[in-house]
Amino acid sequence: MMSVSLDLARYRAWFQTSASLQITDYPGSMWRGAFGHALKTAACTQRRPDCSTCAERYDCPYPQLFESTTAVEPVRPYVFEPQVFSGYFLSGSLLGLDLVVFGWLNGWLPLLNAALQQLGERGLGVREPVSLTLVDLQQQVGSDGADWRSLWQPGSGDLIAAPSAAITIPPSPRRARLTLITPLKLKYRGALVQPDTFTAKDLLIALARRFEACASIMDTLPLTPEPDIWLAGAETLIERAELSWQDTHHYSSRQREALKLGGLTGHLVLRGAVLERIWLWLWLGQWLHLGSSTTTGLGRYVVQAM
Repeated sequence: MMSVSLDLARYRAWFQTSASLQITDYPGSMWRGAFGHALKTAACTQRRPDCSTCAERYDCPYPQLFESTTAVEPVRPYVFEPQVFSGYFLSGSLLGLDLVVFGWLNGWLPLLNAALQQLGERGLGVREPVSLTLVDLQQQVGSDGADWRSLWQPGSGDLIAAPSAAITIPPSPRRARLTLITPLKLKYRGALVQPDTFTAKDLLIALARRFEACASIMDTLPLTPEPDIWLAGAETLIERAELSWQDTHHYSSRQREALKLGGLTGHLVLRGAVLERIWLWLWLGQWLHLGSSTTTGLGRYVVQAM
C-alpha cells in the first residue's frame, strides 16, 4: 500500500425534510444552486446584488466559487454528490448530500456549515421549496467510505474538523471493475463520446485532464506521466465494456429552463500492466470525478478489485 497527503476531504450533510418532497431528475444542479444562494447569504456582509463592484470580493469565497470573470470556467474546488437521485420523500425523511472539498476551501469549513444550515432554511426545490433541517454534518474517515465522524449537530457548539489524514491507496489488482455512478460526459474533437466509440484512451485522457486541472488548487496532487508513457499500451487496458447512454435533466435558474445532460453509464473491466501503471490516479479520481459538470456530481465512479 501507499499513501498520498492531499488537502482533500469528503463531508456528508444529513437533512430532515419538513414536508413531502419529490425529486424527479438528477438533483446535483439543484443542490449546487441552492447551496450557492445560501452561501452568498451566509458570506456576504455588503448585501450587494453584484459582486463585481464589492470591495471585499477578493476576501470572500462566494465569487471564487460561483461567479466567473473570464470566458473559461475556472476549476471549482468542490464536487456535489447527492445520495439519492430521484424519489418521493415523506415529511421527516432524511436526505444525504456528500460534498467533496479540496484545496483552500477546506479552510472555510465553518462557513460551509453555516451555508448548509441556510440552505435548509431557504428550502430545496424549484417551484415550491421544501425547508430542511441540517441534523448532522460528518466527515469521511479513511479511504474506503465505511467510517464517518460527526463534526457538528444542532446544539453541539462549534464545529471541529477532523485532522486531515493521508489517503491510502491499496495495491493494484490484476483486474478491476470501474462502475459509473453518474453519467460520464466526454468529448473527442468536439463530438460527444458514445458507448460504441468509447476507448481506453478516452478514459486516460479524461483522467490526465482532470488531474492537471485540480493540481492548480492542490499542490501535492500527483500529475500523470508524459502522454507517450501515459497512453502506451492503452488498447490492452479494457477487457470488457458494458456501457449505455443516459440522459438526465436539471432546471437552470440562470437560464430559466430545463436542460438536458447526458453521458455514459455502465461499467468497465480493466486489467494488466496499464491498470497497474494508472492505479494511483484511477483510485484518487473517485474523489475528483471525470469529464464535464463534475461540480454537480457527474462523472462519479467507483473502482473495485476483482
